Amino acid sequence: MRRSWILAVLLASASSAWGAPARLVALAAADDARKAVAIGPAGEVYAPDGKGAWVHRLQSSTASALSAASSGAGGTVFAFGEGVVYRLAGNGWSAIRLVQHGKAVLGAGSRARAAVGRQIYALDATTQGEPNKLAVAPGAVVALAAGAKAIVVATDVGVFRLGPGKPTPIPAAPRRVRLVSERWAIADRGALDLTTGKLVAWPGGLTVGPAAVAGDALVAVASSRAGLELITLRAGTFTRDALGLSGSAVGVVVDRAGRAVVALSDGRIALRERAGWTTTEVTDEPAAARPGAPPSTTG
Repeated sequence: MRRSWILAVLLASASSAWGAPARLVALAAADDARKAVAIGPAGEVYAPDGKGAWVHRLQSSTASALSAASSGAGGTVFAFGEGVVYRLAGNGWSAIRLVQHGKAVLGAGSRARAAVGRQIYALDATTQGEPNKLAVAPGAVVALAAGAKAIVVATDVGVFRLGPGKPTPIPAAPRRVRLVSERWAIADRGALDLTTGKLVAWPGGLTVGPAAVAGDALVAVASSRAGLELITLRAGTFTRDALGLSGSAVGVVVDRAGRAVVALSDGRIALRERAGWTTTEVTDEPAAARPGAPPSTTG
């Protein structure tokens, strides 16, 4: 029996290792979900073309493998990987140096924020080209989420809300918590309201993946034996909307009109509009040909 179990584990590990590499790792939000930008692990930018497709045209890459993305004022896209934060411009990615040494942490939520050690920075507000320093946390920041009124940080000494005045501890939040916004966090057993300390248990049989907020609601992509679902928590009540897909979700955006976009690691993007869900796959547009004589083909 033990040999069979070991063999099963080895085969499962090999299958995972031989699987296709991820094409997408994150989704940068937009006020209109249809304008969300999908991000690949090497900095590939899949932008919506306005016709229901997401296309990679910009030939730019990042020095580190990416794992997350966020949006700032004016729709500026930021990405993060291996302790480095990047800003996307019309000509490609540029790394943002927050300090001389130290690895950064990119924040979640509706405001583009990052931290290095205890110091928190505004990525979309600068002075002489340098991100503005906003606050100092009570301990080294391991995760943060920012909104219009406050910043919530998970540190090596606890979870705190930062705003006017002294940091306020959030005793209801465990240290190992996934922050989604200044109000919401994902805990092992449910969604945690950081303002009230109330934990709302997830429906049974779900594994919760990427999450975001839409107005006063928490939205998340969850997987079950039946496939992927978009879960919405509003006023203490869950609603569930099946995508009709299975796979690994890496990002979700839901706008105030109820439109939703879910990005999957294999390059598929699911879009929900009034008519329901449709699915497309990101594409790569060949680089434009450079002017001049073609390369020689003689030996």
